[in-house]
Amino acid sequence: MQIVNFFYELAREHKQVKGFIYGRSYEKGAANEAHPLVWMDDPIYGASTGGTIRYTVNVDVLGIPANDSEILDVQSEALNTGLSIIERIKQVRQFSGFSAEGFSFVTLRNYYDNNAAGQRFTITLVQANPVNKCADDFDPDKQFPKTEALPDFFVENPEGCAIFNGGTGLPNFELDK
Repeated sequence: MQIVNFFYELAREHKQVKGFIYGRSYEKGAANEAHPLVWMDDPIYGASTGGTIRYTVNVDVLGIPANDSEILDVQSEALNTGLSIIERIKQVRQFSGFSAEGFSFVTLRNYYDNNAAGQRFTITLVQANPVNKCADDFDPDKQFPKTEALPDFFVENPEGCAIFNGGTGLPNFELDK
């Protein structure tokens, strides 16, 4: 997805960031990430307005404080990193096609299993609708192949219980591959 690749490149180019992950929030904190880390949450929310696509993304900038007295330092650095990423989005608009329409952020501490700290940014980006209007994506003559979910098999009492006496367990069904 183009927007994930865009954020990957922003994170990769940032001098302070050591890693980028696009994934579900429940996967955070497995302690196998390189920090400072940019984590982009899946799913990404989108809407179409006029000729544009509006994305709402949640991006965490995370670090691991050595102790509680470092939490504020990690949060401050995460804020600076996130703000510089948003500024970079504005600077590369003519090349990327993405505009940062607005953002909000919230501080994080003791976040997930690895007790990360940082900032969560919710960013709204706008892009011209990238649909290829010249593509020939439809074939009115196309048909789906017909397949059966399970093969038919005979039972003596189809309205009631089927008793299989031919061995232990359930019968083997051969599914077409």
